[in-house]
Amino acid sequence: MPASTTHNVPYRAIVFDLCPLFADGMERVLNALDGFEVRACTADMHAVVDLVVERQANFVVLDLDAGQPAIKVLEDIKALPESVRCVMTITDGSQPALMAAIRMQADGFLSKRLTAKEFAQQLPRIAAGDMVISDALTNALAETLRNVSYVDEGRDISVLSPREVEVLHCIANGMSNRLISEHLAISDGTVKVHVKHLLKKLGFSTRVEAALWASENGHRVPIARQK
Repeated sequence: MPASTTHNVPYRAIVFDLCPLFADGMERVLNALDGFEVRACTADMHAVVDLVVERQANFVVLDLDAGQPAIKVLEDIKALPESVRCVMTITDGSQPALMAAIRMQADGFLSKRLTAKEFAQQLPRIAAGDMVISDALTNALAETLRNVSYVDEGRDISVLSPREVEVLHCIANGMSNRLISEHLAISDGTVKVHVKHLLKKLGFSTRVEAALWASENGHRVPIARQK
């Protein structure tokens, strides 16, 4: 698909996957969604970052089954001056690069076992700012975190302020800063401060780690989303 010279499409996507059939299916799903346009689809991971820049992309689907090289691509994309949402797709959650993707601040983790309809439901949520993790991957992510040394029994939610606890509950429910801001009626800047403080107090590097820990330790409470 030729590059557009304008930014009139809200979500301009690049798809990288080692499997041509899956990549073709992902391209079709994205192009069928309102507000999305696939600017390029490639099986060459060395071309991804250049394509993001050349095609003015702000949404990337990365094949985590490609392993550690895909993490390097994620790292390079996150280092770009413009914000780019990155979705990692993976077959079964056993890929060792999973932990690295969490640390590199990937914006979502979707199982390749989802149907096209399920992808169509989840991709716009990630583009809008939600951290989305497929149910099929939640256990694998939790197990990955459980096996690393810094996830221990010593964390105590009582070190958090009441507002920080509320923010943690929101994070555990996959809410973006924008949604947390709306739900708690506080500014986006205030949300960022609370997130920074609670991560530091609990000893986490990313909000994904905090969300999974909260879920594993009974701190994920149902939250009614505002209409």
